[in-house]
Amino acid sequence: MTNIVLLRNRPHFGAQITAIPALRFFSQHCCNEEPLTLLSRHNVGWIFKQLPWVKDCHHSESYLAELKALNTSNNLLNLRPSNRFPVLLYKTIKNGQIFDFVNSDFAGLSSHQYGILDDEEYRALNYLKIFTKDEKELSKALAAPFFELAKTSDLSIDIDSINILVMPGSGGGEHKKWGLLNFLQTGKNIAQSFAKPCNLHVLLGPDEKQEIEHMNRLVNTDERLFVHTALPLKEITKLVSLCDLTIANDCGPSHIAQCMQKPYIGLFREPNPEWFLAHSKSIKVTPNNNQDVKTISVELITKHATHLLKHSD
Repeated sequence: MTNIVLLRNRPHFGAQITAIPALRFFSQHCCNEEPLTLLSRHNVGWIFKQLPWVKDCHHSESYLAELKALNTSNNLLNLRPSNRFPVLLYKTIKNGQIFDFVNSDFAGLSSHQYGILDDEEYRALNYLKIFTKDEKELSKALAAPFFELAKTSDLSIDIDSINILVMPGSGGGEHKKWGLLNFLQTGKNIAQSFAKPCNLHVLLGPDEKQEIEHMNRLVNTDERLFVHTALPLKEITKLVSLCDLTIANDCGPSHIAQCMQKPYIGLFREPNPEWFLAHSKSIKVTPNNNQDVKTISVELITKHATHLLKHSD
């Protein structure tokens, strides 16, 4: 028998990263730590196969393929609120336990436990409310899987210095990018605000080729500038855990910093409450009057950054 998860039908890195806390909680508290089998309409297995609590991630292109997999399952976690047919069929034929993400209380009546979709709530938190509403437990569950991954990494940095992590990329397109030069200038400004040495770490994905080329030219000229490209999840989690502050576009890796509830500044083209976790160490910045995200000033981000660094434990 297996424990099946129907993943959200979006291919983007961030949309899948926000599911990780719920997957870990499901495995620990509902499946006796047995590994999970994930079903996705997109080829996202490269993300989830990095997780020790995931056995496999199938790229299922049809309802039929998913229904065959569900026939072997004794626990089902559904993260698709509009995808009712497979869930109801599973309930009728298999009658296993269903942990469901639904659009209304009525839709959740067939479930063992359920949470209701709320587009005004951070998605990773929204998923976890399938299982618990306790605020302390939610906060712990958001961070736990990423700190667990970080423990498996050997990555190290100079923790005697201030370490700033910036994420200039975005899989959503150029309209979400603040600009690499803005991030670099902010790093310089922060360093000038503190007597202590300050290192700037630039995290880039494999598709940010232009930014990678630019950074490769710069790193040899500045001993406090570091570029990290195409890191696996465990290395990203370790880097986030070791850095004093993360500044990021609305991008996939930013959700690791957010879930870990580290000091964080997010630059957003639009408010997007689904993609921002509000807490005492997080700041969301959007442009004035619906302007381009690049109109956000370096001075404003520097001000927020120095405040967080001076007031965070």
